[in-house]
Amino acid sequence: MNAQQLLVEWLRRGGPWGQAPDVVETHAAYVFLIDDRAYKLKKAIDLGYLDFSTLLRRREALERELTLNKRTAPAIYLRTLPITRVGEGVFALADGGDIVDWLLEMRRFPNDALLGDLADRGALDDGIVESLAAHIADFHDRAPPTVSCDWPAAVGRIARENSDDLRAQKDLFGAGEVACVVAAHEANMAACAKALQLQSADVRHCHGDLHLGNAFMDHGQPTLFDCIEFDDFYATIPPLYDLAFVLMDLLARNLPRLANRTLNAWIIQRKREAWHDIPSSLGALPLYVMLRAEIRAKTEGRRPGGLSAARGYLALVKKIAEPRPPRLIAIGGLSGTGKSSLAKDLGWRIGSVAGALHLRSDEIRKRIAGVPLTERLPESSYTRDMSDRVYEEFFELAKIAMGSGQSVILDAVFSREGERDRAAAIAAEVGVPFVGLWLEAPADILKRRLAARRNDASDADVAVLRKQLTYDLGCIGWQRVDVSADADECMQAARNRLGLG
Repeated sequence: MNAQQLLVEWLRRGGPWGQAPDVVETHAAYVFLIDDRAYKLKKAIDLGYLDFSTLLRRREALERELTLNKRTAPAIYLRTLPITRVGEGVFALADGGDIVDWLLEMRRFPNDALLGDLADRGALDDGIVESLAAHIADFHDRAPPTVSCDWPAAVGRIARENSDDLRAQKDLFGAGEVACVVAAHEANMAACAKALQLQSADVRHCHGDLHLGNAFMDHGQPTLFDCIEFDDFYATIPPLYDLAFVLMDLLARNLPRLANRTLNAWIIQRKREAWHDIPSSLGALPLYVMLRAEIRAKTEGRRPGGLSAARGYLALVKKIAEPRPPRLIAIGGLSGTGKSSLAKDLGWRIGSVAGALHLRSDEIRKRIAGVPLTERLPESSYTRDMSDRVYEEFFELAKIAMGSGQSVILDAVFSREGERDRAAAIAAEVGVPFVGLWLEAPADILKRRLAARRNDASDADVAVLRKQLTYDLGCIGWQRVDVSADADECMQAARNRLGLG
C-alpha cells in the first residue's frame, strides 16, 4: 500500500472527523462527504492530459480549483487544508507538521440536488433549464475575452485527440463505428470553417466541463461547480462550445425540448453585444455537440460498465450528422393567441442539433432597451419607430442565422402586411422554405388569457388587446389556425399544418 493509499484508508475510516464519511470516487479524485461538508483529495496519478503525481501539483490544482469555482459557486468553495503526518498511518488536518497531501473543503449540497439526477428522475422543466441558461449566460458575459486565439487550430486539436482516443478503443466500439464517427466530425468541421474562424473573436476562460453532473440546485437556483482546473486549454474556449456540453447532455437523455429551451434562453440572456453575433456562429453548434459526445464516449468507454453509455454517445454523433436543411416559420396573431407557447412546442421539432432559433419580438424589444425580460417597459418603447427598429433587428438576426444553416421561428404580432411580406422575403432571399401561421381566437378568450398571464416578456394586457382589435390587418395570406380550443389541440393542429404530425 503506497503513501496516498494509507492516507485514503485513514480518511475512509473517518480519522479527522470521528465517523466514517460517504465516499465518492472519480477517475482523478476522492470526495469525502461528512455532515455539511465535502472534502476533495486529488489522486496521485498522471493520466497524460492531467498530472497530479506530485504533492506540489496536487496543491496547485486544488488552489486553482478553489479560485476558478468561486466564479460561479463562491458559497460552496471554502478553503484548502493541509494534511500532516503525526504517526505511522495517522494523520491530522493541521499546519505545523510534515505535509503529505491537501484537501479542498467545500460546503456540501444535498445528494439529490445535481441537475443530472433531476433529469434522470424526470424533474427538469422549462423553468429550471431557462434559469440554468441565464446563470451560464451571466458567467460567460463576465468572463473576459482572450486575445489572439486561433480557435480553428484549437478545435482541430480537440478533434484529433478525440479521434486518436476513439481509435485506441476500436476493439471496444468497432473500427467501422469509430471511422464513421470520425468522418462525421471531420465533415462538419470542414463545413463550418467560416463559423469557427469567427469564433476566434469570442474565446474566454469558461467552465470547460459543463454537463448536468456539474450543476446543482442551490436554494432553488441552478449553480455551476467543478470546472476544469488542470489545463486552461480545455476551458479557454468560445462560450457556445462551453454550452454545447449541457445541450449534448440533454440530447443524450432524450430531452430535446429542454435542450432547445436552454439554447434559446442562453442566447437571449447574453449581453446584447454578444447575442447579436451569436446567430453567425450557430453553424458550428453541430460540430461542438459532436465533440462533446465523443468526449463522453471515450471517457465512458474507459469506465467499467460504461460501454452501453459510450455507444449511446457515439450513436448521438451519427444522429447529429444527419442533414437537416434550415427553414423559417413565422407565427403571428394578436396578443393572447399563444404564439410563444406554440413556438416553444415547435422549436425542438425542427432544425439541426438543438432545434430552431426562437426569436420573439417581445424579448428583442427588452434587450434593445437593456432591461430584464420581465420588466415592464414604458409607452415610449412602443412607438411606431421603436417597433420598426425591433422588427428590423428581428429580421436581421433571422437572416444571419438561416445563412449559417439554422432553422428559425419568428414570434411576433405581425399586424402589418409589410411585416408579413418581409418574413417571406428574407426566407426567399436566403433560399429556405417558409411557412407563416396566423393564430386567431375570439376576443373574450384572448382577454381571459391575458388577464391570467404572469412573469412574461410580453407587456401586452387587455388594454393593448382592445387597441389591437381596431387594427386594419389587411390581407392575411398565412395559414390560419384557430386557437380557441384546448392548448394541446391547438398545438397539434399547428404541427399538422407544418407536416410535423
